[in-house]
Amino acid sequence: MYSRKSSAGNIRFNNSYGNLGTIASLTFSQKQALNLSWRLLKPQASACFRKIFLELEIASPKVKQIFYKAALVDAFNKDDDNSATLEVHIKLTTKFFDELLATLDDENEFVAKIRGIGSAHAILAKGSNFSSDIWERLGEIAMERVCSHEVVTKTREASRAWRTLIAILIDELRGGFEGELRQHRKSSSTDQIEMGKVEDEEELHSKLQQLRMDYNQTLPYT
Repeated sequence: MYSRKSSAGNIRFNNSYGNLGTIASLTFSQKQALNLSWRLLKPQASACFRKIFLELEIASPKVKQIFYKAALVDAFNKDDDNSATLEVHIKLTTKFFDELLATLDDENEFVAKIRGIGSAHAILAKGSNFSSDIWERLGEIAMERVCSHEVVTKTREASRAWRTLIAILIDELRGGFEGELRQHRKSSSTDQIEMGKVEDEEELHSKLQQLRMDYNQTLPYT
């Protein structure tokens, strides 16, 4: 089983949802603490998320390479924001937490929103070697940065709530990523099988034609 303890606490990131609890397990006061602390943290969110992503770049050269490539592409394309750049990731993460905290009372929407983000990153697995361990490292860094922020450490409820939220967040991101990755592999495998069938049929057809030609050549002339 996959598990690791964060340096910021005894929260585990794994694929066993039972060990994490669910967002429904948060008490009313913890949900209140999350929303209140987020309102206070939001003005400083960009700086906080920047530190998290920069630390992730150091911990994972793959991530640094992805952001670097995105920045190069973005330099030549000024029409639209490139969602793969570091700067846009920071903006989107802030918006993501706004939307996520608004769904604390709807677990289905909460989980679907997170898994959608995770699955969207599966495309990076092939071309950029993005892997599940990156989610784990992101979780450890986020736990360290967010849960040590003065806004969060003011109350025990907020600290506990953020630890739970980040643990579930990383688990669902990873779940969405790995689920989509399995679908890609399954689809790729099916395509290869179908391609193999076509090639086998073409080879069989070619051999039958050759046999027919060989047979015709052995017939006596009349």
